[in-house]
Amino acid sequence: MKTSKASFEKKRPLFFTVGLVFAFSITLVSFEWRTPYKYPEERTVGKDIYEYPQGYLVTLPETQKKVEKPELPKVEKPTFEIKLAANNAVTETANPTIPSLENLNDFKGDDFKTVEAEVADIAPYDWVPKMPVYCSGPEDMMKVMYKHLNYPKVPLDNGVSGVVVVQFTVTKSGAVKDVQVARSVDPWLDAEALRVVKMLDCFEPGQQGGRNVDVFLKLPVRFSIE
Repeated sequence: MKTSKASFEKKRPLFFTVGLVFAFSITLVSFEWRTPYKYPEERTVGKDIYEYPQGYLVTLPETQKKVEKPELPKVEKPTFEIKLAANNAVTETANPTIPSLENLNDFKGDDFKTVEAEVADIAPYDWVPKMPVYCSGPEDMMKVMYKHLNYPKVPLDNGVSGVVVVQFTVTKSGAVKDVQVARSVDPWLDAEALRVVKMLDCFEPGQQGGRNVDVFLKLPVRFSIE
């Protein structure tokens, strides 16, 4: 005996197919359905109606930016003050005195003379326009040296010879001071050279700018065995 349930089981594929077609139809209709759209209308008095598919176009006026100019700094103009003499007169010298080498000392003030004296006291100079010279001349100086120069016995017996360089200062008064050995050869020869140079205490001083100044000199003293 066949039941109603058995008949429904046979028709299941048919029902499934009908349901699937119905559902697909509903979905397709929902996607294709369109609602009519009305564009908004703008009505103005005395003007035509304009349609804007994407809305209304509004143009705002550009704002004007005020740029404040900075204030320039105030520059004060220099003021000049001219003072006139009591009688408001300008005096002129008919023959102005122009300084020369002869009357230059007349135009030197006290301050200039003080500075000049201080500069002249800077000593000793290595070179000046007028160098010191021996009182009776260079030839007499060499004669005095060789007259009083003795060869010490110890270096003479040992055959020691050479040139000892002695340095000294000729002062503004022509005296000799600060006698030292600049280049040594032998202690005995050095001592003899110093002794003889100290005897040459008679020089005409050197001059710088017309003033006597201290001058630094070097004198070679030769010791030779013939």
